[in-house]
Amino acid sequence: MRRILLALLLGFACAAPAVADFSNLAPADRYFGRLKMSILGVRNSINDLSARADAHPEDAEHVFDKAVLVEDALRDWHAHFPRDPWIPRYAYSLAQLYGKLDMDEARVRRNDMLDWLGATYPESQYAQLPRD
Repeated sequence: MRRILLALLLGFACAAPAVADFSNLAPADRYFGRLKMSILGVRNSINDLSARADAHPEDAEHVFDKAVLVEDALRDWHAHFPRDPWIPRYAYSLAQLYGKLDMDEARVRRNDMLDWLGATYPESQYAQLPRD
């Protein structure tokens, strides 16, 4: 019986995933940028602004102004938690949002964000995605 229990315990220990390193993750109750946005606020703002850009392209300037503030929060987040694995995803989403706006400034910001993503997180799957 002991052998069976020992074999089961060893089997579970080998199959168990490695313990995640949470020290790289920004806490949900931490706030970044001039608007003091949480990580959830960054995510929600990108999603909301993207939906607004799709539904109301005439609001491009207003969406752009808010997106710049989201970018400020994202870059501040990076300054405090540079190894947070969620940052590349939101940086890419923000670049996609900029790409939806028919403005020269937005196109420049999109390219700058993708350049920053590739330089800062070259191993990220988001840095590997095509720019088109």
